[in-house]
Amino acid sequence: MAPPNCNAMALVSVPLAPGKADEALALFKDHEFGIKYTMSMKGAVQFDFGLETAEDGSETMHIFEYWHEVEDYAAYIAKRGDAELMKDWNAVFGPCLAGPPVIKWFPHRAAYTN
Repeated sequence: MAPPNCNAMALVSVPLAPGKADEALALFKDHEFGIKYTMSMKGAVQFDFGLETAEDGSETMHIFEYWHEVEDYAAYIAKRGDAELMKDWNAVFGPCLAGPPVIKWFPHRAAYTN
């Protein structure tokens, strides 16, 4: 369920290089430009990580992101696009990738829980 006052969501799908799932998750957890950095951004609320293994054995990390406003998310993505700021992150996380992440963001409309 989405946290209260979240008006924006994103689904980030990250194709992972073979055997890199544990390393990718550890980097998000421990690296200064992983989830700690993301959570420090204005409007960041909650991030859920999942790992999908396809029939061919390829792995994709999916991140469900909740933000207060779409504008907060847009500002965050602009910072992530700053190559100079992200050079240390890109150097360690890049080898974990099998291709570019796919980012879809949209307004949050409803949440249901049991």
